[in-house]
Amino acid sequence: EDDGVHMHLNRKLTDLMAERLAAWDPDVCALQEVPTGAIDRIAEITGMRAVWTTTGPLIGPRRLRDAMAARNPDLWRTHEGNANVLLAGPRMALVEGSRRSVRLNPVATILRSARRLGLERGELVRYLPEPRRLVIARMTAPGGVEITVGCTHCHNARHPDVVGDEIARAAAAVRHAAGGGPAVLAGDLNAPPSHPAMAALTSGGWDGAEPGAGMGIDRIVHRGMDVVEAARRMRPEEREVAVAWRDLTRRVRLSDHDAVVVTLRPTGSAS
Repeated sequence: EDDGVHMHLNRKLTDLMAERLAAWDPDVCALQEVPTGAIDRIAEITGMRAVWTTTGPLIGPRRLRDAMAARNPDLWRTHEGNANVLLAGPRMALVEGSRRSVRLNPVATILRSARRLGLERGELVRYLPEPRRLVIARMTAPGGVEITVGCTHCHNARHPDVVGDEIARAAAAVRHAAGGGPAVLAGDLNAPPSHPAMAALTSGGWDGAEPGAGMGIDRIVHRGMDVVEAARRMRPEEREVAVAWRDLTRRVRLSDHDAVVVTLRPTGSAS
């Protein structure tokens, strides 16, 4: 597909995405919907350490899914399987053994929600095969302060209470893992600024959930952290790269979401 400026190519863009991440030089990066076969390559190119948790749907052996998706990404799309990934840069030390994976929608929880909320059959069928998971890891910042970081991708539910429950579970899990220390939760929350779950985060002591200038469903919320540079959505142009195809040069947009960036430091820390 070619509109004269932008082009869509049915090919893997892993290296281009990793190179763009590396150019931003983040200390911590939270990614969602990452093909499992791409994680090692992203870590290699960025020079960052990766921890992750796989999400669904997962149909068939992983190597077969990876091979088929590499041949025809548009056909397989997320059915190759994907992951929520935390990347830690060289200035951050991953605390060994701290990685945890938390399922936000266990089957029993889904069924209880279906009864409580009266979910229609179509919504239930759409929800059951999609495990939504949170990955958590602790990292030591240059000043020696330990920060607990979580990355998640909540369900794109038609019923607002479904995604609200997932956000609340994710926030509670990260807060518990932090044990009162600094904590960050990042990802695609699938909740607009007006969603009641965002107000609940704010009232629960999380910063960054307030309605922000131009902020959408992708958020970085935190507690025990000072804001050095306020969160912002990157312009679409910042996630574009030039590619050559046959005798043409076009722009390719590397994601259908604007990246969100914020500069934080632990409260009371100089770095």
